[in-house]
Amino acid sequence: MSTIEKINFEPVQAVDPKQVRDFALADPTLANPLNALALIDGEWMKVNDDGVKIARASNVAVVGNLATRLSYPLWSERGRTDVQAMSGRKTPLIYMGDWEYDTRIFDATVALGGGAAITFVGQGLKVATITIGARNVTGVVGHGGAADTDPVVARVTKLAATNGGKLRMRHSFRF
Repeated sequence: MSTIEKINFEPVQAVDPKQVRDFALADPTLANPLNALALIDGEWMKVNDDGVKIARASNVAVVGNLATRLSYPLWSERGRTDVQAMSGRKTPLIYMGDWEYDTRIFDATVALGGGAAITFVGQGLKVATITIGARNVTGVVGHGGAADTDPVVARVTKLAATNGGKLRMRHSFRF
């Protein structure tokens, strides 16, 4: 089981061909580090139908909720002052491109909605509400393959057991 730390989502290489885009939060209170539900880096977000604001990809009130649309990882540490200072509380998502990151925001054992435990390199990942410690977050779980209809957001490139407790994943639009 993973743990939430100060840095939960970090690039494997300093230069990745990715596009980071700032979006306003649908709920600006999530940028407040004193909020019990404050966002943490590595959580997964969806772009709302308006195309302007973002929200958590699944409802963190209920563990096991799955993201039904394509989601993007949040690349902003909890309590960043630049996020709090911007009107609309804009925060960056890794929106497009190829990237590879180590994350602590995952549950390797859970199998949700046709999914499977994370057990092999190359396995697809999908987004769901999971519990880390005593906190519910939106993170990644194992995808179940062809029978699983949920969107694949990334693929495993290194298992947590061989990577210091962090899951390494890669996203590419050329899966």
